[in-house]
Amino acid sequence: EAKPKKKETWMQTMMKVGQDKTAQKAFPVFWLVCVSMATFEYLMDLRITSYQVAPTASMLFEVGVPLSLSLFFLVALKDPGKIPARPKGNSGVEELMRALDSDADKVPDLSRLCTTTWVLKDLRTKYCSQTGACVEEFDHWCVWLNCSIGKNNHRQFMCLAIVEWFTQLCHIYLCWCMARSLVPYQSIGSWLVGVVTGYPLLTLVWLIQLLTCPFVLMLVIYQSRLIGMNLTTNEMMNAHRYEHFWVTANVMPGRMQKMYRNPFNKGSIVMNCLDFWWFRSRSAAVPMEMLGCQDQSCHSCQHHHH
Repeated sequence: EAKPKKKETWMQTMMKVGQDKTAQKAFPVFWLVCVSMATFEYLMDLRITSYQVAPTASMLFEVGVPLSLSLFFLVALKDPGKIPARPKGNSGVEELMRALDSDADKVPDLSRLCTTTWVLKDLRTKYCSQTGACVEEFDHWCVWLNCSIGKNNHRQFMCLAIVEWFTQLCHIYLCWCMARSLVPYQSIGSWLVGVVTGYPLLTLVWLIQLLTCPFVLMLVIYQSRLIGMNLTTNEMMNAHRYEHFWVTANVMPGRMQKMYRNPFNKGSIVMNCLDFWWFRSRSAAVPMEMLGCQDQSCHSCQHHHH
């Protein structure tokens, strides 16, 4: 009997969409068009009286739009952490050969060699086919910005997501206040007709914001959760493929089981957040003997059949 297909998460769906060449250009263009329409509508129809109706929301929107645009281009154009391809004679192959020829007890992991760029990767460096390079602390390929998110632009990406969500929230509230101010309310039906017919661009922009704001919030929550656990999006989706996330343990007499254990967890949400925002050592794995608790109540590990 065929097993039912596992339902994809929304992030996995977005990753698949991001592999489509047309979609790679469509998402950032759509976002820029939406920002342009919202700004145009604000300047043409709302700004004249917006500071009398909703002064705080107006000010935050005027600050949020240029800040969002600045962060958007900063993240999209910044090097995500690409490692240059190694030339012949000084590639990961030679590095592996030297390690094998040495008297060191530690045997190098041959699977860490990228056969496209000949870079010897660490555990969190991944080859991105869209970027065409190995990216340090690779998180995901972002369809919103059409770029990889890695060590060098991940923090700025989080700032962009937070600022974008907050700006959208302010704009939704501002549009609501201005619609009530611009169109006299007699009944809900006549008021809605008056807003749609009198201010069609305001209605369109408002609807777009209402539809997209929850998805940006989901992104912020999802990324914040991963940062708190010291995981990347790539690791969350592909942990079953990475041996360093699994250890064999004796869970009860006579029973061995594969256990999931995050080697990058620094011990607490606070320390993991500091590692992301300040210490910048997310790729440093915690030694197994320091993780080492096999108590089933341990928060650093979870039990899974594998």
